[in-house]
Amino acid sequence: MTKIRSRPPPTAIETASSAEASEAIYFARKCGLAPDEALRLIREAQETPALEALEGGKQKR
Repeated sequence: MTKIRSRPPPTAIETASSAEASEAIYFARKCGLAPDEALRLIREAQETPALEALEGGKQKR
């Protein structure tokens, strides 16, 4: 009898939308990163402008 192997948990790339995944794969190849790491960086960059707007006020010159 064969043993049933458990599947490894899905990676972030597998759970991302197709547009997000293709963008992350392109970015990863261009910059020499792992696709999961590229997706994490893209998602962090999308969250950052909201924080800057809250801190905002006057711009530094």
